[in-house]
Amino acid sequence: MQFLERTGRPRLGFRVDPAKETCRGRVLLIHGYADHLARFDHVATDWTERGLTVARFDLTGHGTSGGPRGHIGAFDDYVNDVRDVLAFLEKSPDWTGPGRPVLFGHSMGALIAAHTALLVGDRTAGLAMTSPFFDVKKKVPAIQVGVGKIVSRFSPGLRQPSGLRGEDVCHDPAVVARYDTDPLRFNHVTVGWFVATEKAQEELFARAPALRSPIYCIAAGDDRLVSLDATRRFFERAGSAEKELDVAPGLFHEVLNEPDWREHARKLAERMVLWASR
Repeated sequence: MQFLERTGRPRLGFRVDPAKETCRGRVLLIHGYADHLARFDHVATDWTERGLTVARFDLTGHGTSGGPRGHIGAFDDYVNDVRDVLAFLEKSPDWTGPGRPVLFGHSMGALIAAHTALLVGDRTAGLAMTSPFFDVKKKVPAIQVGVGKIVSRFSPGLRQPSGLRGEDVCHDPAVVARYDTDPLRFNHVTVGWFVATEKAQEELFARAPALRSPIYCIAAGDDRLVSLDATRRFFERAGSAEKELDVAPGLFHEVLNEPDWREHARKLAERMVLWASR
């Protein structure tokens, strides 16, 4: 584990796992809400064995990084995390390889990656995602959203239960047990985070036609947390000439923690290697 120190911003914990043999591409992995980089150890190992150099980091307020747990002042705080890590990696000898790097995001990480691609798409080879958090599965009542926006002006750090449970993320009992007892996770959202994230989702749909990066997404067919319909709408609006949505029937939110995760990791790796070769 290494740490990226930033003036005036929380430090970020990160690590880089070089490709096992010849590097065939590079990917920056962005985790989801209340998550952290170590929960992707198995994925990083799989991808490095397939020739990818994998960088990953803990978002502000997550895992080993600084900042209030699960709270941000603006969604750009997350996007700036990605941009700062990419800028640091560009100077690192561990981050050498063919082509441009790929952005991979899971859940909220996919929302962050998509916003980043809109900003620096010409510096990346493509956008890969699993189960994007483009909207919640169960729509929050409008009155509750309105109250949240008012409260966020006066008490943005106010915490509410997130309702996230291991049994909703995948079918593997061992993963479920670890999820519910993981000391680096947390089980709340803040009002400020909720308002900032909802705004980021709205802005992404408005700006999606300007997206030009190649996109590949594996979405859980039985996702209990995020809206599959929202992912479909995003793909309809995205301006990318190359875009593919792969829906995995019966799977829960964490596609890369399901019993057949290796197959999904393989498909993602093959697509990312292809993009890097161009």
